[in-house]
Amino acid sequence: MVFDTLKDVEEFYKSYAHEVGFSVRVGQHKKGNEEISIKRYYCSREGYRKENVTNASDESGKKRKTHNVMETRCGCHAHIVVKLGIDKKYSIISMVEEHSHGFVSPDKRHLLRSNRRVNERAKSTLFNCHKASIGTSQAYRLLHRDLQNYYRDLRIKIKDADAQMFVAQLERKKEVNPAFFYEFMVDDQGRLVRVFWADAVCRKNYSVFGDVVSVDATYTTNEYNMKFVPFTGINHHLQSVFLGAAFLADEKIESYVWLFETFLKAMGGVAPHLITTDEDASMKAAIAQILPYTAHRFCMWHIMEKVPEKVGPSIRKDEQFWERLNKCVWGTENSDEFVSQWNSIITDYGLMENDWFSSRYEIRESWIPVYFLDIPLAGMLRTTSRSESANSFFNRFIHRKLSFIEFWLRFDTALECQRQEELKADNASLHTTPKLMTPWPMEKQCSVRYTHEVSSKFQEQLVVARDHCIVQGIEECEDIKIFTISSLSGKERVVQMNKTNMLGTCSCKLYESYGIPCQHIIQVLRAEKQNEVPSNYIMKRWETRCKRELFYDNEGNLLDEKPKDPREVAMRKKISESHNKFEDIIQMAKTSEQGMDFLYSSLSNLVEPLQKITPATRVAKQEEYESFLGNRIPTEVDIHPPNDIRSKGRSKRIRRSKDKKEPKKKEVSKMQATSGS
Repeated sequence: MVFDTLKDVEEFYKSYAHEVGFSVRVGQHKKGNEEISIKRYYCSREGYRKENVTNASDESGKKRKTHNVMETRCGCHAHIVVKLGIDKKYSIISMVEEHSHGFVSPDKRHLLRSNRRVNERAKSTLFNCHKASIGTSQAYRLLHRDLQNYYRDLRIKIKDADAQMFVAQLERKKEVNPAFFYEFMVDDQGRLVRVFWADAVCRKNYSVFGDVVSVDATYTTNEYNMKFVPFTGINHHLQSVFLGAAFLADEKIESYVWLFETFLKAMGGVAPHLITTDEDASMKAAIAQILPYTAHRFCMWHIMEKVPEKVGPSIRKDEQFWERLNKCVWGTENSDEFVSQWNSIITDYGLMENDWFSSRYEIRESWIPVYFLDIPLAGMLRTTSRSESANSFFNRFIHRKLSFIEFWLRFDTALECQRQEELKADNASLHTTPKLMTPWPMEKQCSVRYTHEVSSKFQEQLVVARDHCIVQGIEECEDIKIFTISSLSGKERVVQMNKTNMLGTCSCKLYESYGIPCQHIIQVLRAEKQNEVPSNYIMKRWETRCKRELFYDNEGNLLDEKPKDPREVAMRKKISESHNKFEDIIQMAKTSEQGMDFLYSSLSNLVEPLQKITPATRVAKQEEYESFLGNRIPTEVDIHPPNDIRSKGRSKRIRRSKDKKEPKKKEVSKMQATSGS
């Protein structure tokens, strides 16, 4: 191939790389007669980074942590080299097509670094705001009044149809992808009182990460005072992941019974091993009834969050009190130790008559970590930061004044953002390599099998095993070897290892709590000359490729996100690219008056031909609203918002496309369930 300029070469190779699935790094060049005669373009994973010894410690001489540094290069040889010919054009003189690594999948191509750039339209907007000293917050405030008026008119327009439009939105999702699940209930006055939904990605995530689930019914209600109840899990990057949600008109036991029955139905009847909730008596009763074999624990974050309001101002400001309480709650390793420390705190701070502390002690087995050390993966829900993270995510789109449709618009966008974060983490784990801290093969093994986030946790254990764990004694009892290990904490740990399959348990219970081999087990494996961690220790849910397997629901639907309507996607792409191209042309033309005159006359000449293709039509306000909402505003309403009480008549079941041949609608009972599954 021959190119006029180096810019053409770079654009071509980057475009080619984007289609294939790799990123480009611009390499060295040689000059001759003040012109670049030879230029190289590499795969971004070419070569290896040099170890920078001088950066290994900071100014104080202390060694910095480097185990979180990710290596992007792997010695790939793919490249092109171009040379300037006597005709002043560049031709490719060398090309290596083969890569030594996997390519980025199509859904992650937008994350390729060499293809990310700020388009001219965005630059123009940023520059104009900057010149006017307008930040994004100020720009928003300038539009805020107009937006408020628009939303006010929108709410008035959809008020009576809000609930029906919400259910219609769910039905539309199911039409696009049959693996989308939803169910709802209306009362005898046709008011929406219960609704649950989970899309295909939620259901797939539950198939992989459904062992531990958090359910939170403490969120601010919507315009109709309904409770928003999300189900949250933990994915292979240690991120909170959405598994489904519901709106409930009340917090009665029967409402939660319906919720958990519907959740199980959506998830193929598979119950979680552990579920954490807030301290709701109705929810507790429903879980005992519907999920009898699931361990139920209360969320520690909600309980600990209430402590400041349950003690006096002097205790609230006492740092030693908080230090002792946190150590007691989070750090004790057996029930006797917890009871001893708790009683000591209660006595020392005069809290014997405090009813709240007394009642928390009575239910200690439902929230103190030491009482569920043996429940698999229970440790994952111990941290307050996880609950805070989930709480922050949901509070972005939960607001007391929001209608159903406004909620859905915010929710859909926020969920897409959450899933983009997982996609970024997937991309990083697949296409970069953690910096290794030891030459041990098991570290290399786990850096490949685990995601970066889990690999980092394993690496922490491995480094402590190397530096601080010593085998103090070994006993044998038939097929079991019993190791006594000294550790950094000063406590001796006991590891019981099966000599046949090299599987063992440790008294620290870290593997049971988090699913990652602890420092003591690692040291025993090393002592037994095991170069790699036995595969039975590596939980599938923590592996980089844990979601590669195909999952189906009970009706045979593939649990995966289906592409949107290809025509709609193509149209949106054309609109976006047209905007960007137009801004590029303006930036090009505005450098001269002649250029702008040419652009203006060219655009003027386009108007008449376009009018012949698409006759000008005035868009009605209702059509504008429907376009914004992505749904039609119905003229007849069968499903009413919870506060829209009808004076007479019974509600009817909404007719679906599959029901349209029925001669008439059927009456519903006092509490009619309508299924979208």
